[in-house]
Order: sequence, then C-alpha cells, then structure tokens
Amino acid sequence: MIARRALLIASAAFAVAAPAHAFEIRPYDADAAQKAIKSGKAVAIHVYASWCLQCHAQKAILSSLEGDPKYDAVSFFRVDYDAQREVVAQLACPRSTLIVYKGGKEVARMSWGVMDSDVVNALQAAL
Repeated sequence: MIARRALLIASAAFAVAAPAHAFEIRPYDADAAQKAIKSGKAVAIHVYASWCLQCHAQKAILSSLEGDPKYDAVSFFRVDYDAQREVVAQLACPRSTLIVYKGGKEVARMSWGVMDSDVVNALQAAL
C-alpha cells in the first residue's frame, strides 16, 4: 500500500515537472484568430485537408516543432479545408498553405512546401 502511494506521488510529481508543448495548434476560429492577429502577436494559420499528402507532411513538421520554445509566442490555428470553405476563400489560398502574421500584417505565405526548411522559413518571419 505504501509503495503504491509512493508510486502515485512520484508519478504526479513527474507529470507536473514534465515540460508542456511550446505551442498548441487550435482549430481555426475566426474571432480568436482575428483577435490574435490584431493584437500584433505572431500568428500562424495552417490550411489543412485530411486527404492531402502535402498537408500531412506539413502537419508532421509542425508537430515536430511543438517542443521548440522559440515558438512559444506564436498562436497556431488550423483551418479545415473541407469544412471551412468560406475561410479558405477569404484567405485566398489552396490547401497545404501556411500563412504567418506579425504586427497585424501577413509576413509570409507558403503553399505546397513539404521540406522542414519550407515550414521553418515561413515561421521565421514571425520571430
């Protein structure tokens, strides 16, 4: 019984001490995204389709960057290409596009890129 409690306490302590992801990619919400953009903070919007190979490659690259603290200040949103067609039309972009804002303005746009450098170079504009 004591060993079990010690294990639970140790597990809880580890969970609290474990580092959180540097960022979270949230589903696109127009109000939240516009508020973030207008604040002047860095914002990245990923236009994604579940059936798109380039989108999956970009998603994997973004996921690999989640632990990098240099992106802590960037707000990430993901647009569902199929379910949010009106947003895609407003953004005037194809699927597999990453749009980056800083200071309330678009500072980078990358479509179709599937290399780490394609995604990182776009995000660099926000830093």
